[in-house]
Amino acid sequence: MKKKIARSKGQAVARAILDMDWQWSAHFGDLGLNDLNYSDLFCRMWLEEDDCFAKTALYDFMPGVSRRTAVSYVQALIDGGWLLEATSADDRRVKQISLAASIEERLEQFLAYVHQRFAELD
Repeated sequence: MKKKIARSKGQAVARAILDMDWQWSAHFGDLGLNDLNYSDLFCRMWLEEDDCFAKTALYDFMPGVSRRTAVSYVQALIDGGWLLEATSADDRRVKQISLAASIEERLEQFLAYVHQRFAELD
């Protein structure tokens, strides 16, 4: 069922989305992570119950880029210290990846802003 909303409400939602995108850049741009594909990755990692993920699982968390680009992005994040890599205790061939504490802190600040911003729409 399609529900049509008033143009003014739609505009308010559009402004909130643009504000959210701008806020991502404000929180992560100084790290060179203003690409919204990083938002997809970090939010998906934060959202899951697990603290660590198999490195290869992370590529699916970035649906806006090709797998090859996702591989490059994830490796650059590891090299930059924004993602932490460890060898799995169960299988040494598997690399376990987690968010660095500094990224998790910024992400939580970003999510708090987005929560507040979208709450204003009610």
